[in-house]
Amino acid sequence: MPYLSDLHIYPIKSTAGLRLERAFVERTGLSLDRRFVLADAQGRFLTARKHPSLLKIKATPRVDGLVLTARGCTDLYLNYRQFSSQYRPVRVWDDDIQGQACSEAADRWFSDYLGLPCQLLYFGDASRRVTALDPGAPVAFADGYPLLLIGQGSLDDLASRCESPLSMGQFRPNLVIADCDPYAEDSWKRIRIGSLELDFVKPCSRCVMVNLDSRTALAHAQQQPLRTLAQYRRGEKGQVLFGQNLIPRNEAVLEVGMDVEILL
Repeated sequence: MPYLSDLHIYPIKSTAGLRLERAFVERTGLSLDRRFVLADAQGRFLTARKHPSLLKIKATPRVDGLVLTARGCTDLYLNYRQFSSQYRPVRVWDDDIQGQACSEAADRWFSDYLGLPCQLLYFGDASRRVTALDPGAPVAFADGYPLLLIGQGSLDDLASRCESPLSMGQFRPNLVIADCDPYAEDSWKRIRIGSLELDFVKPCSRCVMVNLDSRTALAHAQQQPLRTLAQYRRGEKGQVLFGQNLIPRNEAVLEVGMDVEILL
């Protein structure tokens, strides 16, 4: 029977992921997943697509905040209670969102790290955003949907086609499902994990970011695995597809090892 083999969150969009054994799922996705985003001075969001070194930043959750660490930088502690009451506009793809300003110290820390003026914003109580295909489903700063699921069998199949080693981290999923056939998730429409029900919305289209080594932030010289994926995972509009975007229909706790029930 398929089961949940891994849980991952990415507190700050495009920074290093964290593997969890247990996590609470809100309507916007896993708690603390992509609740922060970096933006330039004009309010345009920044990602590892153009700034690969973001992948080397680790944001470690604490009870009342985050600890930011990166090689060559002094650790920075962010306390939620000290966040600004000011909200600033940030554009994530086609969505204009109001993000809560964190602190001048956070802005300086990231500006020094990237070598350009930027600001760290939080998806606060006054922030609003919904998914494109379901306006009733909220989402924070993820690319478009609350959760991304990938089957372990799918990665294993892709790895068998590539000469270069791969890691699941290159694809930045939230949920990894084991004990199912390669690309079985493409045919699922609704699943239940514990008491959580999840609807499958659309396949995830991939970009050059999957060619970045999640540990070194270096791009693969032969553009792998995107080049291999493009040979057999094309959508109707030519996009390269790998993984599935999901919307949670309720809130619940997930734990690694839980069985996955295919409802539709």
